Amino acid sequence: MKRIAVKIGSAVLSGPDGIKHEVIANLVEDVAGLVKQGHQVVIISSGAVILGKTVSQFANPTFAVNAPDRYDSRLLREQILASVGQPKLMALYSEEFAKHNLSCGQLLTTRSDFADRRFYLSLRVVTGELLRYGVIPIFNENDVLSPEELDFSDNDQLALVIAAMISADELILLTNVAGVYDRPPQEEGAKLIPEIADVSTFMETFEAGKHTGKGGIQSKLLCAEKVTSLGIPMHIAAGTEKTPLMRIIGGEKLGTFFPTTAEKEEALKSWLLTAAVGAGKIVVSTYLADRLREGGTQNKSERRTPSVLLAGIEEVRGEFGKRDVVEIIDDDGILLGRGLTRHTSHELREKVDKYRILPEAEKEQLRGAAVIAIHANDFVFAK
Repeated sequence: MKRIAVKIGSAVLSGPDGIKHEVIANLVEDVAGLVKQGHQVVIISSGAVILGKTVSQFANPTFAVNAPDRYDSRLLREQILASVGQPKLMALYSEEFAKHNLSCGQLLTTRSDFADRRFYLSLRVVTGELLRYGVIPIFNENDVLSPEELDFSDNDQLALVIAAMISADELILLTNVAGVYDRPPQEEGAKLIPEIADVSTFMETFEAGKHTGKGGIQSKLLCAEKVTSLGIPMHIAAGTEKTPLMRIIGGEKLGTFFPTTAEKEEALKSWLLTAAVGAGKIVVSTYLADRLREGGTQNKSERRTPSVLLAGIEEVRGEFGKRDVVEIIDDDGILLGRGLTRHTSHELREKVDKYRILPEAEKEQLRGAAVIAIHANDFVFAK
């Protein structure tokens, strides 16, 4: 059994006349086939705004007449269209899944839901229970409450975070092209690239700016770079293909494949890498920074992650509480990693200030006592 995250882009679902119902029907049939094989599938779906445009009142809308002066009328339009389109989108999915004797559940989220550890764990538990009962979770960004997300990506970042959250065995991004090409696919002679093993190197020479579309291929490549470093392989494929999901999971070489570049990360460390937001920063000494860099370049099996000790702290920035996420940086402000602190910012500053004025002999004793600010188990290297 595999746990598969499937992101369906708006370009797959829509055409000149709006949502393509037959595409949704075909993709639902594809998902149902995987479920019948014993796999678990989570969907990340766009399409709410497009469906909102089908409501007659919004054929030629004029919004923000009475909105606050600084309110962006374009964002307000997106919020309103999303609010009326989202139930329509879920109705389509529900109707199609019912034909296969399956149910689906709606999960509307914002970035802050994933940044907050409590909400994140709640989402993970709910998703896991839905899957255990054979229900298909369908995620979408809550564009009504989080308008800033509309300019961020085509749900690619959301798909990355969800794939990490559920510890997916595969992330599949379905789009309106067959995969990644060596040049814009509409150009004569463009060739599909079947596999990209080193995304970072590929992106250095790839002319991503020539590839159009909301979210775009560059967003998907960034997603691939991150998710494969978490031990999750990824595919980009055309959502209009016949049963693309069944074929990919069945082993067919379809679209562009991104193999993993590392072993799977632990659940806490996946969260720290993909969703957590630092409440403050800890500046560490050159010695500790070098140790962290060294550890971050080793294979997971060879790593000896050091804890962040009091003796290695140069400065504490920002305000944070116990078990809050903090970013570890060097003197130049370069991010080395993230972790959960064992002390509040106030406590840590007091400890650092007291440590600085101690005689060298007492400092040596404290080093030996290993006063820990962030334990190695609660720390993850930046990627």
